[in-house]
Amino acid sequence: MRHIARAIAGLLLVGVIPSLFAQPGQSGMAFLKLGVSGRGTAMADAGNAIVSGAAATYYNPAGLIPGDASPEASQLMFMHREWIEDTRMEFLGASIRLGDDNALGAAINSTTVSDIEIRTRPGPADGTFSAREFSVGLSYAHRFTSDLRIGVTGKFLYQKIFVDEGSGYAADLGAIWKTPMDSLSIGAALCNLGSMGALQSERTTLPSLLRLGPAYAFSVSQDQIQATLAADFVRIFPEKRNYLNTGAELRFNTFVAARGGYQFGSEGRGLTLGVGISYGILVLDYAFAKISSDLGDAHTISLALNL
Repeated sequence: MRHIARAIAGLLLVGVIPSLFAQPGQSGMAFLKLGVSGRGTAMADAGNAIVSGAAATYYNPAGLIPGDASPEASQLMFMHREWIEDTRMEFLGASIRLGDDNALGAAINSTTVSDIEIRTRPGPADGTFSAREFSVGLSYAHRFTSDLRIGVTGKFLYQKIFVDEGSGYAADLGAIWKTPMDSLSIGAALCNLGSMGALQSERTTLPSLLRLGPAYAFSVSQDQIQATLAADFVRIFPEKRNYLNTGAELRFNTFVAARGGYQFGSEGRGLTLGVGISYGILVLDYAFAKISSDLGDAHTISLALNL
């Protein structure tokens, strides 16, 4: 059964079978919908209104500029995810503050399935091959007013399965507005706007999508515990599907965080859980997600360095 699972993972990667994290649809490049940080994944990828640092290059580029008086000038973050069988996802991102009102970001996002067996007849496999997708992007954010931040990302996309290759370009646009209500922010991002070249004879349709939702942060227990609630409405345009991602975080003395989330509208993913530890300039986050159809679990770990 192992070779069957690997074959399924490879097909998922190139969009022949729809992503487990979406309903059946018409888009490929599934890794562009799966989240890139332990914190974000643990909160069911909700919170484009509160994202900051390197992860903002994926969720909402406006978050490259923190909404508070954060002293960090830059961040370097690495993420690794173990998915179905030998499916691996890696993300490497960086953010750099340029004064109080500008910031730059850069990121590489990659998904690989190894040792997919080639079978043309019953019996031993004829060989193996790998499938891969990745993106390389640059981001810029600007603070227009004390309450409004805007960001943009441009990225190069590439995919390869067996001997066939395809490439393309896409852009993300994002904004975060700090509302007059204390500690309430609203974020919006249009992502994956672009096109791909033909892979063999077919063009892959990008999963262009909208993220829109609020986030609210408050203190409890005499400021010893910081709580954050977030929700994102997600519309994947080619698939004509809607999702509601909801997440919560409890941070104890800014040192330990416990997180949970739920994605409504998906047959592949529901409950997510995670923890985070901050020590000095280091931030370590872990997330767990159960995958349906008895295909196992997804484990995500990210390590960030704040400078």
